[in-house]
Amino acid sequence: MSNIQITENESGKYSPDWFYNEAQIPECISLAHKADELRENFINLFGVAKLKSLSGRELLTSLFYNDEGNKTNLCYMLEMDKSLHLFGGISGGSAYKFGLFYHKKTQNWTSGSPLKPVLLTEDEAILKAKEIRDDLVKGAEIISSFGSLESLSDYERLYKQLEHISGINTVWRMKYYHLLFPTLLAPFYGQDIQLKVLHFLNQKPSDIPFIRMGQIALFIQKCNIPGIVFGHIYGKNVADLKDSDHSNTNVLSDEKHKKHYWMYTVFDDNSWNECYQKGFMVLGMDDIGDYSQYPSKEALRQELITVYDNSTSRKNQALMAWNFANTVAVNDVIFAKRSNTLVGKGIVTGGYVFDALRQEYKNVRAVKWLQVGEWAHPGNAVAKRLTDITPYTDYIEKLTAIFAPEELDDVDTQPEIDYPAYSSADFLSDVYMNEQDYKTLVNVLKLKKNIILQGAPGVGKTFTAKRLAYSIIGAKNPDRVQMIQFHQSYSYEDFIEGYRPTENGFTIKKGSFYKFCKLAEDDDENDYFFIIDEINRGNLSKIFGELFMLIEKDKRGIELQLLYSDENFSVPANVYIIGMMNTADRSLAMLDYALRRRFSFFTMKPGFNTPVFQAYQDSLKSDAFNKLIACVKQLNSKIAEDISLGEGFCIGHSYFCGLTPETANTQTLSSIVEYELIPLLKEYWFDEPAKIVDWSDRLRSAVK
Repeated sequence: MSNIQITENESGKYSPDWFYNEAQIPECISLAHKADELRENFINLFGVAKLKSLSGRELLTSLFYNDEGNKTNLCYMLEMDKSLHLFGGISGGSAYKFGLFYHKKTQNWTSGSPLKPVLLTEDEAILKAKEIRDDLVKGAEIISSFGSLESLSDYERLYKQLEHISGINTVWRMKYYHLLFPTLLAPFYGQDIQLKVLHFLNQKPSDIPFIRMGQIALFIQKCNIPGIVFGHIYGKNVADLKDSDHSNTNVLSDEKHKKHYWMYTVFDDNSWNECYQKGFMVLGMDDIGDYSQYPSKEALRQELITVYDNSTSRKNQALMAWNFANTVAVNDVIFAKRSNTLVGKGIVTGGYVFDALRQEYKNVRAVKWLQVGEWAHPGNAVAKRLTDITPYTDYIEKLTAIFAPEELDDVDTQPEIDYPAYSSADFLSDVYMNEQDYKTLVNVLKLKKNIILQGAPGVGKTFTAKRLAYSIIGAKNPDRVQMIQFHQSYSYEDFIEGYRPTENGFTIKKGSFYKFCKLAEDDDENDYFFIIDEINRGNLSKIFGELFMLIEKDKRGIELQLLYSDENFSVPANVYIIGMMNTADRSLAMLDYALRRRFSFFTMKPGFNTPVFQAYQDSLKSDAFNKLIACVKQLNSKIAEDISLGEGFCIGHSYFCGLTPETANTQTLSSIVEYELIPLLKEYWFDEPAKIVDWSDRLRSAVK
């Protein structure tokens, strides 16, 4: 399942009815009227009839960037005109993408590519312009005469008639066709945004960009709203929920909001002066254009090799460009340096922009520079232009200490982030749990403040914990949720505080739970959630120490002296602890009874019978999947009846999540049976081989 469910035949959130209702507010109605006016003006300037009437030099200057510098040509309007940004952006890259332009440096009409430019006389340029215009007109006439487009197969048949036209899948041509045919083609042109929207719609994307426009348009038609309004609502409500890295596992991605720390090496004094005076940071490699147009680091690397050379692998440059456009996020901290001298510290305040109008360093991120000056860098500095230093906590502490915090008392260093809302309804749509169990879980946690989610493997304990926290908070705010995992080497020194070696001896370092409690203490009006995965894998007496008492509900706020620092410490009342425990792991000892009485225990069971899982099962339309689930339910009944096992060993639903109608096939299901379920049965019934053989055969038969 994806973490956003599209319910086309229902009226739930993100359904066509929901989008339609959202579109009835005055803001959206006004937007639609404005779009109609802009589109009418555009068609008067560049519609098919107008394009056909152009010839000679007028054709050149009306369609392409030219030597007259006018801003009413087709290419400029599509790419740079701010009013047409309403219909989606296509800026970035170079003017070569249009097939023809006037090169100001060479003062020649130019076609080809950056590596192989072709210089043209004006007469040759006119012939080239006529060729491009004729293709553009031909495409529009084919679309106009095709007839209704009501299914994916219709768009595929349309594309068969268009595929011979050169450049039919370029973003500027797709934007042009959207402006001419707004109900047939959606205003999403680049690969990245098309794939994100189609993932949101739970649709398998076509390999062809033009057809992907049609796939999105089909859903918009069901919403009965203009494509521009759909894009506006999508951007306002949904775009920041994207989860490209974890789409198959339905894991909430916090990477977008987790604060990162970066070391940025300025180019020179002039560049740095502009950066801190105007409030941004810049990167070069302008010849490859807009970094965000590349779908991966490898695509960036290949383009760098193509545009520059292959004297090096270009791996570091590709990583730097990718991070600058995709990983650096609002609220990240930037330390700026020149050689081995620190020159500033700032906070990222805006998204990535490719500014084609700048003379150089066209890749820009907005930064609020909090301090500017010169400070000695502690030790040798990294040489790369942009480096993620987040993992190096000791290094960050040294840098932070250099920029005296007392100087920042009057500065807002934490820009407000509008985190996506997350309600109990969102929880119930994500997690296979019924509403009554959810209410019970929330009430028990609020009453006790400490809870352990226990259950067999695959019942979704880890999956549930963070979503439980977010549903209580009301938003996906990772600043108020922290997750750690216990293991046999985890200690009090990691959890609370302990001595750690430094260059000059030893110093006391604070642990994860100590730091989290201090954050919560400074924000006592809001709830904070500390999540401990595999809580019974650690030596709990050793890890918790004197906190055995402090975590109790009625002991919150009471101070005790810590072991190493002689500091008085308490656990704030607004901190909730959620632990997870695997009940089927026989290698783990039972929880310490002193700790056990300080936690409530909530047993999570397989969610096969919950409405959300059943809806997911129905959506797969797979007989083999249905038979396998029925067999697993029978198997769970036997496991629950087994005196040596019991309900805590039942097989959970997580083994079967993340499938689509395309992937829920015999091959996939057989792999789950052979490599996940049968090995588990061999562990359960290691001393009863007859049961292993019997149930292995039943599971295999279910998926044949």
